[in-house]
Amino acid sequence: MTLGDAGLTFVSVFVAALLAFYLDGLRERRATEKWVREYLGFWRGWLGAHPEERATNEAYLDRIDAALADWLDPGRSGRQPRWAEIDTINVNNPMVFTPLLLSTGVSVVRPDLLQRLFRADATAPALKDSSEWVSRFYEDHIRPLVLARIDCLDALQRRAVETYRSEFAQFSELTRQYQGMLSAIHEELAAGGF
Repeated sequence: MTLGDAGLTFVSVFVAALLAFYLDGLRERRATEKWVREYLGFWRGWLGAHPEERATNEAYLDRIDAALADWLDPGRSGRQPRWAEIDTINVNNPMVFTPLLLSTGVSVVRPDLLQRLFRADATAPALKDSSEWVSRFYEDHIRPLVLARIDCLDALQRRAVETYRSEFAQFSELTRQYQGMLSAIHEELAAGGF
């Protein structure tokens, strides 16, 4: 074997190894694209399964707020408080999109979509914490008043109902923002063909 043959063999082996490495990376990328498309397709289907849910949730939030307003200002509605509508809402498990995408999946998702997913994921814990706090306040301070059907509130009771209404309003706004984020994610997933 001459020096030229050895050089040609070395170049051939080097090119073959480089090509094999490239093809292996290409195969991995295609596999990643496939599971990311399936994953995001699942979320598109799930988010689009109940298009009326957002309007229903917002109407329920509005009914609770209106019932609290009537309770605090009986002259506003001219009737007894709507006891059945004075309630709270629990958020048990908000959606979490991005943990599975943080490895190789992040290289496949468009940056603007990934940003929306991260924002929704960052909002979810705040929504759950707000829901837990509002529900706990309701159970401790408001439910006993509702069950006793106390329509003439003393100063301490009025302050509790006002505090609850204020905290519920903040929770409602956060819920609306989160639902808006989910709608935007669904629209972007649909536009992206997932």
